[in-house]
Amino acid sequence: RVIRKFPFIPGIDFSGTVVESADKKFKKDDNVILTGFRVGEAYFGGFSQYAKVDSNFLIKNLKNIDSEKSMMLGTAGFTALQCSFAIKAREELLLGEKVKDVLVTGATGGVGSIAVMILSKMGYDVHAVTGKKDKNDYLKDLGAKNIIDRKEFEGESKLLEKGVWDGVVDTVGGSSLTKILAQVKPNGIVASCGNAGGIKINTTVMPFIIRGVKLWGIDSSGSSIKRREFIWNEASKLVDFTKLKSLTKELSFNELL
Repeated sequence: RVIRKFPFIPGIDFSGTVVESADKKFKKDDNVILTGFRVGEAYFGGFSQYAKVDSNFLIKNLKNIDSEKSMMLGTAGFTALQCSFAIKAREELLLGEKVKDVLVTGATGGVGSIAVMILSKMGYDVHAVTGKKDKNDYLKDLGAKNIIDRKEFEGESKLLEKGVWDGVVDTVGGSSLTKILAQVKPNGIVASCGNAGGIKINTTVMPFIIRGVKLWGIDSSGSSIKRREFIWNEASKLVDFTKLKSLTKELSFNELL
């Protein structure tokens, strides 16, 4: 239901060097990154040696980020960065108290893993939620202070529970998000970016009107160019690329299938 026409080149992101440009903003040999904009879905994607795209989709000449590093992050890393800055916004935009305790669900996934790393680098105490007990050391190495079994967020929730989290990066959605919203502290922020646990939440207005909780949707595909440039230029300060390299696998085109 995603791909509507065939043959088609998939790949939701890419980076590389400009060979030819009809837009004065770009010249030959510029380094560029593309994520989102429905590339790999509505437009031919990144699993190719050459790509021809709308120049409005591209970011160029980033500080300290080459093609390899940008694709170690890719869409998952870009989404994790967006989520992390949404959490940080509690301090900057809302002029609230300092963020301390941040919950990350789906913490062993692509977005979750990188979010754990970034939020830890930002100085927050990261509480990583996972159902994979064999991944505890992996998450601690990324910077998680505490590991929580995802079963803790199953079952019925009260209208409001004890406020525990200053911020939440939720990659899961579904019923667990209902319980999490009831546990967010006053003026806390929940950055929602995934639906691995389902697309529906059954919540109430209470967290929002009694505690002023913010549910912040993250749409990495449709972000503005200005926001993309800011986030990509911050990446080198917040991501440990040595650790990320160990999570990265390189494939030839023949191995892609």
